[in-house]
Amino acid sequence: MINLAGIPTSKADATCTEELKAAGIEVLTLPIPCSGEVQTHIIGSVGPWAFRRAWRYWVATGPGIPQAIATNLHEKHGKVVRVDGHCGCPSPQKQYGGFSVGLYHVDTPDGLHALAAVIREIIATP
Repeated sequence: MINLAGIPTSKADATCTEELKAAGIEVLTLPIPCSGEVQTHIIGSVGPWAFRRAWRYWVATGPGIPQAIATNLHEKHGKVVRVDGHCGCPSPQKQYGGFSVGLYHVDTPDGLHALAAVIREIIATP
């Protein structure tokens, strides 16, 4: 993903919208831009999870992905869907010690799509 820090809001909005739609994530438009690294009106949502754009990645926060599911996600995408945003890419077990994972930094479009798919699966499971 490209670095969106410091670019005009209209370009950031367009890029964020494109990235979220490609991952199947609902696009929400805020009345004023987010504060932080990337000035954009755009955030994403999958159920109770929120997606906010940072300089070269998305920050996903939510109520938590159960340890077993988070471990499976980590085994497939752990280098680009980073538990707790940790640059060392530790496993969910190592970082959270058995508790659910409620924060990820996502570095690639494929990783964004994979995380959104996992969240949708959890929501769909009775």
